[in-house]
Amino acid sequence: MAIDLTLDDHQLLVQRSAFEYFQKRYPPYVVRDIEDGHVGYLPDGWQEMAALGWLGITIPEAYGGTGGSFLDLYPIYEEMGRFLVPSPHLDTVAIAANTILAAGTEAQRERVLPAIADGTCIVSLAVVERDGTFGPAGIACTARPRGGDFVVNGTKLLVGYASSADFLLCAVRTEGDPERDGVSVLLVPADAAGISRTPIPNIAGNALYAVTFDDVVVPGENLLGPQDGGWPALSEATTRAAVLQTATIVGAARAVLDMTNQYAKDREQFGSPIGRYQAVQYLVSDILIDLHRADLLAKQAAYRIDAGKDYEREAAIAIAFGKKAAAHLHRQAHEVHAGVAFIVEHDLTLFSLRAKYWENNLGDARYYQEQLAAAMRI
Repeated sequence: MAIDLTLDDHQLLVQRSAFEYFQKRYPPYVVRDIEDGHVGYLPDGWQEMAALGWLGITIPEAYGGTGGSFLDLYPIYEEMGRFLVPSPHLDTVAIAANTILAAGTEAQRERVLPAIADGTCIVSLAVVERDGTFGPAGIACTARPRGGDFVVNGTKLLVGYASSADFLLCAVRTEGDPERDGVSVLLVPADAAGISRTPIPNIAGNALYAVTFDDVVVPGENLLGPQDGGWPALSEATTRAAVLQTATIVGAARAVLDMTNQYAKDREQFGSPIGRYQAVQYLVSDILIDLHRADLLAKQAAYRIDAGKDYEREAAIAIAFGKKAAAHLHRQAHEVHAGVAFIVEHDLTLFSLRAKYWENNLGDARYYQEQLAAAMRI
């Protein structure tokens, strides 16, 4: 049975609205100002997205959302990629809200989801640690039960927007054997005593932090899902979010293709536009090929998620390819632009630096290739 990978009329309307909004609100100079600042996003823009319904789009109406589908998020993420919108949307909406919906108690849903939908709550994902591994084997941060609470110790790295977060969605080890799952997920209040944050400089200009937990007491009621078995629900949410991140890569690729194609038409060498040379044409066509392959693979995964079908294999393929494409298409764009695009003020630099973050955020390509091998039972 063939799958129609075109967006429906409502989703196309959302895409047009997102394009118009982000184009007006996030021109390159604004993105640069955000990257040079300390907050890492536009608080006013966050509230505006809440008013547009984009923070509660997949949250059920019973919890203050609009009850939309997973695929409704795809055009928003594509346009966020086109305009490089810095935002805690991925951690808060795509990961935290979906994890709470899947594994949280009714009390947790009622407490957090309406606040996410109305823009008054930001949740940051805290998974990666010192060895850089994404997955249960890399989690050493401990949560020791004490009475009805948990006492958390350890350090999480590359935590986005930690200085603005209301909660940290924290993967912790509650079972000592690293070869077993033994991972629990805690919704840690960001203002809890014993939490410290240190900014991490990075080439993408993202608001990333090292977050240290020193005997941080977390109420037992903030446990999401079963103790020692929290990773499956979190992994499902991060995989779905990584599909949306691939949509972001697709949107960025559209912008990179446009600027590279235009440059090939405008830049003259030996009295002729460089786009007339076959070598340059190959480079530009590589970007288009990467764009279309990533878009088709990501939409296929998104459609299967929306339809309630098994999607693990398709998602792993889309995400792994998207991460490799993020590196390849920007390299080809730099080949066309040559030295001019290595000037920090050139817009292509904004995209290529952000691409390095996408290559590794939520696991690298190899991690998803391993997930694909598992899905194929190799």
